[in-house]
Amino acid sequence: MSFVSNFTNQTMNESDLFTLKENYANMIIDGMDIDTLAQFAYDSIMDNLKDYEEKDIEAEIIDLYGEETYNDLADVDITNVSYGDTLRPAS
Repeated sequence: MSFVSNFTNQTMNESDLFTLKENYANMIIDGMDIDTLAQFAYDSIMDNLKDYEEKDIEAEIIDLYGEETYNDLADVDITNVSYGDTLRPAS
């Protein structure tokens, strides 16, 4: 029996498995150029945001970066008017 087949039959503890995952992730990152790394980051972030509703992303941006940043990012061609206490899109 070879060392490799014997090693793969053993079960790692959680700490060793975590270390293996870290080492593997670092190896993948080390093999990427900056453009590939940036694209990977973008794809990962967009995948994490895919199920966000408007209120979810608004809350996260405001919590992490502030309301001014949210307003800058959300600057779209929608005019809002107030009817009573509720802000609604103009018709």
